[in-house]
Amino acid sequence: MQVEWLRAFLTVVDRGGFTPAAAHLYRSQGRVSSYIAALERELGVAVFDRDHRPVRLTPAGAAFEPHARSVLEELEAGRNAMASVQGLVRGDVTLATYPSAGASFVPDVLARFSHDYPGVRVELLEHAIHGIDEALVHGRALLAVRPMLPPPRSSRGFEHESLWREPMCLVVPGDHRLAGAAEAAVGDLAHEQLVVSGQHLHYDTEAFRLLIKEGVEPRVRYVSDQPQILVGLVRAGLGLGFTNQLALATVRTEGVSVIPVAPRLYREVGVFWAPGLGGSPAASALLDTLLATPVPAATVALR
Repeated sequence: MQVEWLRAFLTVVDRGGFTPAAAHLYRSQGRVSSYIAALERELGVAVFDRDHRPVRLTPAGAAFEPHARSVLEELEAGRNAMASVQGLVRGDVTLATYPSAGASFVPDVLARFSHDYPGVRVELLEHAIHGIDEALVHGRALLAVRPMLPPPRSSRGFEHESLWREPMCLVVPGDHRLAGAAEAAVGDLAHEQLVVSGQHLHYDTEAFRLLIKEGVEPRVRYVSDQPQILVGLVRAGLGLGFTNQLALATVRTEGVSVIPVAPRLYREVGVFWAPGLGGSPAASALLDTLLATPVPAATVALR
């Protein structure tokens, strides 16, 4: 059994198909398919149900997955142990983040990190909050930059450090009655259709938690984890946007007006990591860099 077969198998699982796995591994789809076929011959059983779209694990493949992942993790731990003896930091580490932090903070982190640790390859995963948590829970990422709300839903007890605080803002169409106002009362939002940051329309989101704490039962019409989509929906008159300040700093806001809310509501952002960082010196070095990098402009550092 070859390591490349295991790596291809887990990449198909994590990426959801042969084509995205091939792109991630910089291999042809035919090569990835040949690795999976060789693995199945070695195991004597099919690991993927290819008749299902998207491809999914067979029961045998699901039983094999944690063992394959453990093998690769042990190999990486062995390489890291040898590197640490030599005083080197090398290997791969995956950082999960969300769009506005990915645009405003992560580039500075990676610029510092790549200068100090040229032997480490960092992979970025960009997700909405629940996707970030799944990446941490399943070990696809050892570190994540995410808002503090809602807290991760996991029994693993992730460790975390706060990084910064930033205000939440209201986004209104240019012809709305609030356009150009100095501020908007949070209570006014109870009477408006809202477009909020997030991925799913339910109460376990940051926007719901912040507004309900102020006594506002939000009437949410659309939810999007992409700032440009949120602004576009507001521009089209489909609702008022309620999102964080950094999200709006990453997109064009022509045709809309950005207004502070009163009383001020804030997003707090932190870095979360798996217990022990998987024993990875590369992940530990990246965490140190994250904590040492200045926070984005117009935010308040919490460390």
